[in-house]
Amino acid sequence: MIRLLKFNFILLILLQSQFSFGQVSTNNFDARVAELKVLSRSHENLVATLLAQPSIPKTNFVIPPQNADRQIYTSEPDSIPSNIEYPEPSFSSPVSERINDPSNEVDFPVVTEGNDIDKAYEELYFSAVPTRSEGYYFGPLVGLTFPQDGAVRTSNGTTYSKKEYDADAGFLLGMQIGHDFGTVRAEADYSYQNFDASGDYSLSASIHSFLGRLILEKEFGDQFDFRLGLGMGVGMVNIDSTTEISGTGFAYDFLVGCSYRLLDHLSLQLDYRYYLSAANDEFDHMKSHIWLFSVGFDL
Repeated sequence: MIRLLKFNFILLILLQSQFSFGQVSTNNFDARVAELKVLSRSHENLVATLLAQPSIPKTNFVIPPQNADRQIYTSEPDSIPSNIEYPEPSFSSPVSERINDPSNEVDFPVVTEGNDIDKAYEELYFSAVPTRSEGYYFGPLVGLTFPQDGAVRTSNGTTYSKKEYDADAGFLLGMQIGHDFGTVRAEADYSYQNFDASGDYSLSASIHSFLGRLILEKEFGDQFDFRLGLGMGVGMVNIDSTTEISGTGFAYDFLVGCSYRLLDHLSLQLDYRYYLSAANDEFDHMKSHIWLFSVGFDL
């Protein structure tokens, strides 16, 4: 129907153009009209034929339900032929020879039962060498001190009289905290020293020290480190005898020692320190040779 309407519209345009310009003769015009009528009838017949066709049925997309009781049966052969010959595998290739070479075998731990399973797991996945953990750490200090002999000075109001003493061995207790940067450690510690002395002047001395320290370390092997360090801070000296003498001044020490990595987060240090505190009007320098044992717990 749409095509027929288009055709009639085109026909009217052509007829209008023929009458407008008047350039076509009457005979040609009649032949043209007859031809257009024939084409119009053929289009009408085509449209009528198309409209007479039956409509296209709709497609049904509904999936039929499955039968839950359906059973699948598979057929099995009644018997397997016994006369089939299977080829023997060949191990003549270079790859198979390399696989079967006893020198290429890897020794794995033999797992039996009980605790052997845990032991085998540790041997496979855990290293026997503790790893160094960089970061913060803390730990206690314990040591023996061997002070050098010294002297104290007492005043009678106008002059000072010097009295020497012979120092005995003493002890040191303290606590440290620091940060491990790999080859350099920065730490701070508090220590308490105590020793007795005899001679011309008997006394009991105690020293409270607050020191900051820089330590350089060099690895030797998997678990040992060699250490060199320098500490600086404040030392508070107190001497108790017939009279009490005290003073606060600059203090420093030199350190040389070694460190041993016992566990992944635990290290042990054995150091020698030479300690020296400032003197004042009432006592000489406090000098000590210290053998110090310390423990570092990584945080």
